[in-house]
Amino acid sequence: MFFQIPVHIVPLHRLWLFPAVAGTSWFVTLAAMLLTWIGRGCPRYPGQQNPYIAFVSDIAAFQLKPLFLVGSVTTSLCYIATVVAVHFSRYDGAMYGIRDVAWKARTSVAAMLSGVVAGLGLTLVAVLDTFRFHRAHAVLLLVCLVGLALSMVLTTVVYWDQAWSPSPFRRLRCHCVAGTVIVFVDFALGLAFYTLMQLSFWRSSGILEWVMAFTGALYLFALAGIVSVPEEGIDGAERRALLGER
Repeated sequence: MFFQIPVHIVPLHRLWLFPAVAGTSWFVTLAAMLLTWIGRGCPRYPGQQNPYIAFVSDIAAFQLKPLFLVGSVTTSLCYIATVVAVHFSRYDGAMYGIRDVAWKARTSVAAMLSGVVAGLGLTLVAVLDTFRFHRAHAVLLLVCLVGLALSMVLTTVVYWDQAWSPSPFRRLRCHCVAGTVIVFVDFALGLAFYTLMQLSFWRSSGILEWVMAFTGALYLFALAGIVSVPEEGIDGAERRALLGER
């Protein structure tokens, strides 16, 4: 299985930098945009769908576009690297070295591919703003969100055993639980956001969109914990027993 081949292009003790940079970049970008919009009196932009609260894409099309572009590209590249690091860490013998059944390995591949789609989609969303390229922006945003949702859910499925079963990686369990909770919260927020928007509850849907966006940064920080936890100091027999290996 190719996951068992060590891939140490980046030192293992530095892998946490990818999700940390991605989360920080995304949080700072969103905070700067939101504070700028509030500081300028909450203006309504041309073509803005929500009459009360500007969506992230609306602000990005008219204010701080260079910041949004740089922040999105940084977040995209680091997110792709994060998803790859998270899944290689699970199978790499120098990190966790977990021997999974075949379907989980295939799920990891799907999660990484979905992460790549999400990252590339976010980059294109930043380049093709919603005002000048409205239709293309809407399609790419959907692609980005679907890719992101799939990568989050599939990663949660792969690491589910470490969150809810006895594990030799005790601190890993805390980060997996945190990531799982955030995924469920984000799913609930997304469902509420879509429902409220379809019912034209614009103020509530606008608030939820921003909350969802900031929650994404929290998820990335949870992933930072997953790729920064060293193996616990237990013997091989105990480790295999806890992991269900023979």
